[in-house]
Amino acid sequence: MNADVRGSGNNPCLTIPALEQHGNIHHAFTTRQAGLGARNSGIGTPADWQAVADAFGTGVGRVVTVHQVHGDDVAVVNERNFRDMRPRQADALVTNAPGIAVGVETADCVPVLLFDPLVPAVAAVHAGWRSTVKLIAQKAVRALQHEYGCDPSRVVAAIGPAIGPECYEVDEPVMGPVREAFSFWRDVAASRGNDRWSLDLVAANRTLLVQAGLRERNIHTLGMCTSCRRDLFYSFRAEGRTGRMLSAIMIKA
Repeated sequence: MNADVRGSGNNPCLTIPALEQHGNIHHAFTTRQAGLGARNSGIGTPADWQAVADAFGTGVGRVVTVHQVHGDDVAVVNERNFRDMRPRQADALVTNAPGIAVGVETADCVPVLLFDPLVPAVAAVHAGWRSTVKLIAQKAVRALQHEYGCDPSRVVAAIGPAIGPECYEVDEPVMGPVREAFSFWRDVAASRGNDRWSLDLVAANRTLLVQAGLRERNIHTLGMCTSCRRDLFYSFRAEGRTGRMLSAIMIKA
């Protein structure tokens, strides 16, 4: 999947054209270039995402993130509670409020942005291996259905930069839960011998979205490995303590 670069000069963001063509949303996957990633010591303050707010035409206080804990909770964001979201423990956010950007912070985990163009409503999902096994992407789709009446067959998904299977080697403590959770595990994992496996988290989340009712043609993948492309992205697996990128989506006000 080809990506477009948006923003000016020192503030590039990556976008997926298939989402932008809908016209009533903004979305972005930030990079480590020109300060769009977080500080090397990790997430500092919400002001780290000022460039995203500027690109979306909203206030930085309306770029909403949560305290991610590799779980399966979904936060419902609205005009009454968006200012109080940052300490909330969750790994996905949904909203139908125009002008509020929901986002997740990643540095190898899979960011998934969801959008129902008819309602409209949006979601941002943080899917590391633990949250993937806990079906966080499917739970975000169900939250869109329950809260806003979204039809999964209408939902469009954008999967952003994440570590690819060529770089993501895991051992039995990871593969055990993967095998237990997914009947399709052989499609997303390959043995490297000595009880080591390569794991394709992007493919796993893509399959989960299809199982949740999304149409294959509505799922778009950026197709860039964070570990391979450390010129563009932060990678916790490759670098250890490092910064984060933001993947965010907003209904235009």
